[in-house]
Amino acid sequence: MANNKNLKFVESEIRKIFFETFNIKEMKVNSLLGTKPDVIGKKGKDLFIGEITVSGFSGYQNKNFHIGATRKLADSFMKLFILQSEKVLIEKELSLEINNINICFIYPEESKFMQALGWREKIFELGILQKYPIAIKPEIRKLILEDLTVARQEVGKK
Repeated sequence: MANNKNLKFVESEIRKIFFETFNIKEMKVNSLLGTKPDVIGKKGKDLFIGEITVSGFSGYQNKNFHIGATRKLADSFMKLFILQSEKVLIEKELSLEINNINICFIYPEESKFMQALGWREKIFELGILQKYPIAIKPEIRKLILEDLTVARQEVGKK
């Protein structure tokens, strides 16, 4: 997720809240089968692999929909779905016995994009990819909005 210093901090805060909220033990793993998920953790014999995004947090041009967030959702789903199908290889790489691999899409709960999924909601309804909305502190919200404003301005200059 993170593209700059503030967003790296935001990502670390969201990650920390995710692990605390859902009682998941973080695994300090740099990569998994050649990919770099934002989140890797375990709870009992269940593995949790996830991607964190603030993309689409404030929508785009006064609308909830955001094409960049759509790309993030699609890319996250592909990566996580492929990882989920590689249970035996993951068990070998992590030296773990795993019952289930849960794939997680983690985002601030007030994300406008997540309110405008339309037909994309089916990805979650199928029960494969799971939504994990995270309540964020006001200071984190402020950082996200500041960074998204700067990013919009930079895009406008091109």
